[in-house]
Amino acid sequence: MSEPLTKRQKQVLDFVTQYIEVHGYAPSYREIAEAFKLGSVATVAEHVESLVSKGLLQKSDNSARSLQLVQPSDKDFEADSAVGLPILGLIAAGSPIETISGHQETLEVPPFMVGRRHSYVLQVKGQSMIEDGILDGDYVVVQEKTVPSKGEVVVALVNGSEATLKRYYKEKDHIRLQPANSTMDPIIVKPGTPIEIQGVVIGVIRKY
Repeated sequence: MSEPLTKRQKQVLDFVTQYIEVHGYAPSYREIAEAFKLGSVATVAEHVESLVSKGLLQKSDNSARSLQLVQPSDKDFEADSAVGLPILGLIAAGSPIETISGHQETLEVPPFMVGRRHSYVLQVKGQSMIEDGILDGDYVVVQEKTVPSKGEVVVALVNGSEATLKRYYKEKDHIRLQPANSTMDPIIVKPGTPIEIQGVVIGVIRKY
């Protein structure tokens, strides 16, 4: 009988499982490191090797996305540890629209998607984030954060009521809200235009 998984190994396995379910391919080591705020991919490699040795993951080759699931992660564990987050409404992945709040529905999400700060769920409307794997109808898990890092996917409230989902870049004399769709232009927020960052995306869930 193999050794039980450590807490971090279980978190990594859950992350890889969810990522493959959402995207159809495995995350890179760097994406796993960023998800858990690890400073080195070498640490990720150690966890992956442990999961490979325990028969839960396999590597098809030495490419960046070579991880494959050998067997599903423990469903009973997932059911017991799932967290219900409130669905607060719609968020635009396109032109800004008003958020719809006040909903009391919840969505069960894996525990690794729940941050230390208050988290909630919004449903995506639009096509502007498709190249980041965020599609129309998907649900995004959002963690409250008012000062995002460069390149994070944020929920931005522009002009007090228009909410949009974009990558955040603070530049010399403006803020650029960048879509992940090569056919669309960024939203440029100039000085004097009200903007509020309400949170950052920490997970994506797709229902079939």
